[in-house]
Amino acid sequence: MIATPLENLGRYKTLSPSLAKAIDWLEAGGWESLPEGRHEIAGTEVYALVSRYTSKAPQEARYETHRDYIDIQLLVSGRETVEARSAVGLSVSVPYKPDIELYDFPEPGTCHEFLLAPGTALVFFPEDAHRPGLARDGVPEPIHKVVVKAAR
Repeated sequence: MIATPLENLGRYKTLSPSLAKAIDWLEAGGWESLPEGRHEIAGTEVYALVSRYTSKAPQEARYETHRDYIDIQLLVSGRETVEARSAVGLSVSVPYKPDIELYDFPEPGTCHEFLLAPGTALVFFPEDAHRPGLARDGVPEPIHKVVVKAAR
């Protein structure tokens, strides 16, 4: 997992060709004004999902992983907490279906907590279980999010 200011995201282009394409697309701009839904960047290799929702309580969110994709998560507006940890040792609650697997809650205190706000990027690899969309300090707020999916 990587947490970085958006302007430093380019440092990670060498990790994979599809990640480089995703970062190039983000650096070109314009993603902030896309409508909700799926947006093709390089076919199924790289695409973006734009969504709007209200951040939620922890009991309403599950940990997830994606076997075939690296996630780059960014916010256009709002702030949310994202928890993350290795998927090793987690119990599967919903078996894999393209492209997501969901997990039971891990032991308390075994996760990293990140603040996701505009200007920050979180990058999750297939082995990184993450629980996005959590309300900061228990106060729900409107979120406008872009998740870029890059084939691993």
